[in-house]
Amino acid sequence: MGMGLAYRWAQAGCTLIVGSRIGERAEEFAAELLERVPGASVTGLENASAAAAADIVVMTVPYAHHQSTLETVREAVQGKIFVDATVPLRPPKVGRVQLPEAGCAALEAQQHLGEGVDVVAAFQNVGAHILNSDDPIDCDVLISGDKVAAREVVLGLVRAAGMRGWHVGPLANSAAAEALTSILIQINKKHKYPGAGIRITSGHASSPGDSYAPDRLEMFALKGLPLVEPGQDLSELIAEALVTNNMTLLDDDIVVIAQKVVSKAEDRVIDLADVSPSDDAIRLGGETDKDPALVQLILDESNEVIRQENGVLIVEHRLGFVMANAGIDQSNASDGQAILLPKDPDASAARLAAAFGKLSGRRIGVIVIDSIGRAWRNGTVGQALGVAGLKSLVDLRGTPDLFDRPMQVSEVGLADEIAAGASALMGQCDEAKPVVIVRGFSGVSDNEASVQALLRPKSMDLFR
Repeated sequence: MGMGLAYRWAQAGCTLIVGSRIGERAEEFAAELLERVPGASVTGLENASAAAAADIVVMTVPYAHHQSTLETVREAVQGKIFVDATVPLRPPKVGRVQLPEAGCAALEAQQHLGEGVDVVAAFQNVGAHILNSDDPIDCDVLISGDKVAAREVVLGLVRAAGMRGWHVGPLANSAAAEALTSILIQINKKHKYPGAGIRITSGHASSPGDSYAPDRLEMFALKGLPLVEPGQDLSELIAEALVTNNMTLLDDDIVVIAQKVVSKAEDRVIDLADVSPSDDAIRLGGETDKDPALVQLILDESNEVIRQENGVLIVEHRLGFVMANAGIDQSNASDGQAILLPKDPDASAARLAAAFGKLSGRRIGVIVIDSIGRAWRNGTVGQALGVAGLKSLVDLRGTPDLFDRPMQVSEVGLADEIAAGASALMGQCDEAKPVVIVRGFSGVSDNEASVQALLRPKSMDLFR
């Protein structure tokens, strides 16, 4: 853990002195850190010498060495801020809370070091392997200490290490953070988490005034969903993935689902060998350098062909979407197969929303999305194909702006905005994260929701 913190602080440009009971070992630690962060300002010294040379001392030792280490550095840390990350774990029962007689390890440190040292407790709930990685840390740090100014200094160290810190009051409150470590160990063990931490939330999602826009939004990509096979119950697979991810659906949660897994569950997978291309499909295939069987599927799924270029047909899909190749995709499909859009994505979303509502007892929205290219801009973005349980379009006409002028034409494609954000979490290659839970919206439920509200009528389309 000490090396992990040192690694984070070295990257932040801090000047570091790594301490160890044996000076040679400290020098080895310093050399290892320099290899990871070339140019870092780091030296290695025996513990007492390191503490004497430092402005702020951070101790990360097993509880079995707590008292002996405190005795070693006691004289050297007088007049300094001393950060104690120790947790009173007593192997082998490290998953059981075992606070010492003094109340917590941090209070023991204060008693041993005396009033001339500002002891601050922090970092007890952060996994060492996470600190030592190059990954961002999704974990908050509780900072307790009897002097606010000392806690504020440690808060700066927390931020430098890439985490968010919270003042939690006097040093005695470290007992809660120390005890939580045993709880987190149990969570890691029971739920196979790589390193559970804590995170402080507001407890509710609020919206400014009567606006549809929340102050805070959370998105969670579900991991571990198996490859979906035709005929499987997608709602049950997602419910199982929620359990695996230790998540429970809440009122107004929105489940965003990639079209492809919906299409697979609804058996919208076609073997191209079974498709007999028409003369038009053969002609268009030659003109666009596309498989005539695939072109036939595109024609079957379309109202009209709007544009054609080498490798692409821009069509009006039978559902009204203007899109490339009728949304038919061969990526993440077996060789010789193509995946069509669901027959009725709104109906698919409605069935899934009803299933999630029944399973959870909550009011749940669902958006079925696909990655779609856009005119005038490079890159695909997530876009709603089917919506259930929430407004797909928010009409702001007549709503006052900042200067109390009524909005004239503004309508927000809310389902598309959510789809784009969720798509960024899903990824486009082999990430295997086709389901994202969006949490934070309230007041946008709509039992009559449909993606059709997002489709501009052809008579109003200036580009056709």
